[in-house]
Amino acid sequence: MKSINFKNIFITGLFVLIPIIVTVWVIKTLLSVVNNLILPYLEEIGIPTPHIPGLGIIVTLSIIFLLGLLAQNYFGKKFLAYVESLISKIPVAGSVYNATKQTMETLFSKKENFSKVALVRFPHQDTYAIGFIANQLKICDEDYYIVFVPAAINPTSGFAIMVKKQDIIITDLTVEEAMRTIVSGGLVIKKHIKLLKDNQVPAGEVSANGE
Repeated sequence: MKSINFKNIFITGLFVLIPIIVTVWVIKTLLSVVNNLILPYLEEIGIPTPHIPGLGIIVTLSIIFLLGLLAQNYFGKKFLAYVESLISKIPVAGSVYNATKQTMETLFSKKENFSKVALVRFPHQDTYAIGFIANQLKICDEDYYIVFVPAAINPTSGFAIMVKKQDIIITDLTVEEAMRTIVSGGLVIKKHIKLLKDNQVPAGEVSANGE
């Protein structure tokens, strides 16, 4: 009779349970954030808001939809442009608003946000880090790439570094493959990584100044 390996069964169950728990936690957190995004401000200005579960989500989504309709209308665009011009004149608030708007436009643009995955010497010359090529520029007539090096496990934070073009090692990793490696802390990785010919980003895949 085959003996039951309780250790393997437990580890298998753990691998099944943890992704489910993480998924439920993320969804619950997102719904909680959306639910409390608008209602507290409505209460502060004196608008009565009944405490009905899910009301905040409905109100937030409705406001987003109405703002979307307004932004696509000719007169709505004029009105929003006027509001933006007023906000831009306010110290600090204008800088925060413009930076946030530019970030949102970059993240949700139809163009791919990162063109290629590269290896860069970071944080010192003896180690390599996975980075995403975000842009390119010239410094004293020398070509540089702006590379975003995300933090392991939490890729929403990281470092934006400028690397000389000749020091970039372009790989055949896709953005999705590299992101899986970073989020898993290196546990999930492509076993054989090839280098792009001549270690150069194909022309047209990265444009200067993000254009």
